[in-house]
Amino acid sequence: MSQSPKPQPAADRGGGGRSIPGSPSPGPRPKGPRPEVINARALYFGNGDPAPETALARAISGRVQFHRIADDYIGHVDDSREYYNTLFVIGSDPVRIRKLMRIYRPVLKTKAKIVIMREVRPGVTAQLLNAGFDDVFDREMPIAEAAARVRAVLGRIAQSQQSKVVEEVRDLHLQHFIREPLLGREARVLSMLVAARGSPVRSSQLAISGRSTHRPISTKSLQVLISGLRSKLHPNLRIVSQGPAGYSLQETSPARTLLDSASKRT
Repeated sequence: MSQSPKPQPAADRGGGGRSIPGSPSPGPRPKGPRPEVINARALYFGNGDPAPETALARAISGRVQFHRIADDYIGHVDDSREYYNTLFVIGSDPVRIRKLMRIYRPVLKTKAKIVIMREVRPGVTAQLLNAGFDDVFDREMPIAEAAARVRAVLGRIAQSQQSKVVEEVRDLHLQHFIREPLLGREARVLSMLVAARGSPVRSSQLAISGRSTHRPISTKSLQVLISGLRSKLHPNLRIVSQGPAGYSLQETSPARTLLDSASKRT
């Protein structure tokens, strides 16, 4: 009696068919960047019930607290008791909304600041953005798009904060090498020389040490910058020109100076 063929395992039958012999197993899918969690507060004007636009704020973030603004003053901006990263301002009067931003802008630097209005006109949008808000929504904004735009703002804020921390750590570290304050580009050039640990850094790399790699400084400008930087270093440090190889940062101890001078006399 002939035997019926054995059924294939489920992994070999569905989807893309059998795996190719010798090919790696699919494994788990790589995880993408973790989306920013939107913890929000929503401020609205008026003495009555919240405007219908508050529904969009609630849909964007399930974690949202609503507070009414009275006489352009609000005591719910501080986050010392409960943290939040997104502020929705809901209203129809752009003048009052801009005034609110002028008052509280210094304490909202690390928050995503979003205006939600019934309808948005280009001129009003420009005014609110210039006042310091990050985005302006109307109440017909699709929820998925609105949430994506808020997360994009939060991502930019996080990157900015991280860059600021890196710069502060860098400046603190550079205090061991300098006796006078540095300008921005001087600090970036010295950081590259310090990171090279005595090895030369090409002039072309130092020339693009600014924030934009598309606008390098000229060779003459780099020489002037290096000259000014040398005058700000501690006496035991010097920047040495290595010709075509660029520049290097070297430490000269008193003992090394005596040895060098003795070798020259002999």
